[in-house]
Amino acid sequence: MTQTRRNRGFTLIELMIVVAIIGILAAIAIPNFIRFQARARQSEVNTNLKSLFTGLRTQQRTPPAVIRATSFAPERGNRYSYHLDNGCGVFEDRSAINVVQHDNDVCIGVDTFKFAGFPTTFPVVALGAATWNNNAIANGMAMDAGIFNAAGGTGSFDFLAYGMGDVDNSPLDAADAWSISSSDGELQPVCPAPVGPAEKVAAGEPFNISNDVNCD
Repeated sequence: MTQTRRNRGFTLIELMIVVAIIGILAAIAIPNFIRFQARARQSEVNTNLKSLFTGLRTQQRTPPAVIRATSFAPERGNRYSYHLDNGCGVFEDRSAINVVQHDNDVCIGVDTFKFAGFPTTFPVVALGAATWNNNAIANGMAMDAGIFNAAGGTGSFDFLAYGMGDVDNSPLDAADAWSISSSDGELQPVCPAPVGPAEKVAAGEPFNISNDVNCD
């Protein structure tokens, strides 16, 4: 006797198991992809803040408190604003095809010509806490952005700069916030909330104050 084998499809339970497996894999993969994408975008602010640090650190005397005093000029298409002043009263405007510069720019704006939904400059998210070395303290550096010299133009100077931007394509939530300074320090972020002692950060090392991916 010969047996005939019926063609059969997947049962509902089998399909539900496959869908569940796909959902689990997606739940694991998507956050990792977002974090990978964010790290790639954060390379912009790290590179530019290091460039600003190098330009300021090579000055023989205290430079004027304008952000282009050291020929600092981030590339077009930047998604971050760069700050030597918390308020950014006057900033380099990158909202049009031609960049608009002013003699007293203290910040460089986001390239809103490309990223039209972004603010022209992101509000500064200051460090959660900062303890600087003795020289920076003597020069009056705390947590505001700027160039600091207690001697009024002579002697050594210190500086603190910020980079604020968006890496998760949600520019209206908390900014991706970074700092760089001329001083070694013990620093604490704002978000994620610090756990344990302050982080030891060397001069010229970009420090992530608020991570845009984890701090919406």
